[in-house]
Amino acid sequence: MATHAMMPAYRVLYYGFLSTADKELCREPLELMYTKYHVNQAGRVRIKVVQEELNRKGMTPQGRERKKRVCQKLWHEETTTVLRLSIYMSLLAILKEYVMVFQGSQTLVHKLHDRQLELFLAFMACFVKAEHITQIINSLFFLFCCLCHQEMVLEDHMLLPSKEVYVGQEADTFRSQKPNHALLVPFLVDVRKAYITTAVYLQKKLPLASPTLTALSALDPLLRGHSQATIQFKRLSGMLRHLLPADQDIQRELVRFNVDLTIPSFKEGESIVEWWGHVFDKPDKYPSLSAMVKCCLSIFHGPRVESSFSLMNEVIDQRSGNMNVPTFNAIQTVKSTLQSRGKTAVELFRREDVKFGEVDRTLCKNINSAAATYKRQQKMNQKEKQQQQSKYGSQASGSAQQAKKQTAEEEKKARLRHVAKQRKRAMETLVVQAKNTK
Repeated sequence: MATHAMMPAYRVLYYGFLSTADKELCREPLELMYTKYHVNQAGRVRIKVVQEELNRKGMTPQGRERKKRVCQKLWHEETTTVLRLSIYMSLLAILKEYVMVFQGSQTLVHKLHDRQLELFLAFMACFVKAEHITQIINSLFFLFCCLCHQEMVLEDHMLLPSKEVYVGQEADTFRSQKPNHALLVPFLVDVRKAYITTAVYLQKKLPLASPTLTALSALDPLLRGHSQATIQFKRLSGMLRHLLPADQDIQRELVRFNVDLTIPSFKEGESIVEWWGHVFDKPDKYPSLSAMVKCCLSIFHGPRVESSFSLMNEVIDQRSGNMNVPTFNAIQTVKSTLQSRGKTAVELFRREDVKFGEVDRTLCKNINSAAATYKRQQKMNQKEKQQQQSKYGSQASGSAQQAKKQTAEEEKKARLRHVAKQRKRAMETLVVQAKNTK
């Protein structure tokens, strides 16, 4: 969306990177843009100065090629670019709506399966006839494809005509005003291919036929009193049997729970956790059901998942983004432990008697071997990278090698400055001590 809003500014900016011939060709559209956005003469002069500076800017071959591609999209293929941005913005809104549902603090694990199915149906409705969507979803073949991760088949007679496919507001206006435009037909062909490819991808990636998510839907208080709630709870209890008391009969609890008149009805807007609290208040009546539901409601998602990753901002820098999963788990565990105890690392491992206090030998061994393990892993990664490069005949780009070399030089200079500063501070300390001795 930001790219679409900034399109005029991008076109003005990248006009400075156009060749002389292209500048002459695009001068009139540029003047029309100035007039449309009421750019005064002083502003035009200043823009021209900036464009000339950009034209004189030295660039690497990769940089020139990148600028050339951007100029091609902004000036020579503007119509196609705007049409594609239109459909991107419209479809991203559908995906964003699904994501935002789980960005709140409420537990919505019981809604996950329903929301995924709604997302898939909403996406399919953009290019598939409504009568065929219901048939596809209800067919056993679709269920088989989801379970076996096989691709579903969308035949041509199931798809909407090109003039009816959803392409976003701006592209739809262009399609209705210029139905015979030369760029419209190839654009709509690409849109149909993209829709089919993405639908197949969503069908394979989304766990639409997941028995676990389907069973978790039984947590919804609105389903209480329906036979399907009992059936799904039985399936869920089978999946979580290892977490339930072995001496309790959960089947009897489920039958009683579904018709229990002492449990209040669920009110719209009420928290699902608070509602299940009425069941938790009956530990003698529903011991196994309470234990199972607590396990299910503790499944976290949304901001809680993101918070576990934002925690890493405190322990990694910009050069440590490519971190192995075991390393991430270890650091996350350590940070969580320190925060829960309210101590720093120094406070946790501090010994009252530095000389005779007990030493954790395992900790010392791990510290001493950590650097060697890291270097060994680096060498293995470098060796694998070289093997891949030799296999495919590729090599790192010149700009990447140059940036890596420059970073290493800057780090070396920083270390030397640090050593010099430490040495100077030590000398100043010695001078002060010598003066005090005299």
